[in-house]
Amino acid sequence: VDLMLDLKQIDVHSSYQLMYKRQINNVITLRGGLSLFIDTDKETRSDTLSFQSGTVMYDLSVGFQRDLKLDGFDHIKLFVGMDGYWNSTLNQKPYETYYGYYWNVGLKPLVGLYYDPIKNIRLSVESRANLNFNFQQYSAPGENIDQRVNFRSLDQLSFGIGYLF
Repeated sequence: VDLMLDLKQIDVHSSYQLMYKRQINNVITLRGGLSLFIDTDKETRSDTLSFQSGTVMYDLSVGFQRDLKLDGFDHIKLFVGMDGYWNSTLNQKPYETYYGYYWNVGLKPLVGLYYDPIKNIRLSVESRANLNFNFQQYSAPGENIDQRVNFRSLDQLSFGIGYLF
């Protein structure tokens, strides 16, 4: 189990990700992740008018990673992999009484290093690109607003700390 933090967006709560990894053999590891951000208590007052707004976002991912050995380093491993994800956003605009539902899917190729300093503890750094697809009009806040296909070569630079079972 890993807790991942995107170093490019350290002050954004939605940059935290909880990830579960299951090693299939000495080389291949399956990955599953969840990010969740809830901010529904925004209220804007203007004289006698009051507007409610808020956002609920979640991101589900599943993928794999392949470990590559670095000669001369027993506790450090290089890895490459790919995650597929489903991102959903419920967004209430100040002038609406309902939450709009927006979703998008994508692929995140990744490369990283992990280090096992002591038994059952793992530190990791990984870089992820992002190929995102929107199949609907997407007007929720964020980087994918009103774009059908979007590619970012350095979408995330994440640090992780994990406990090995």
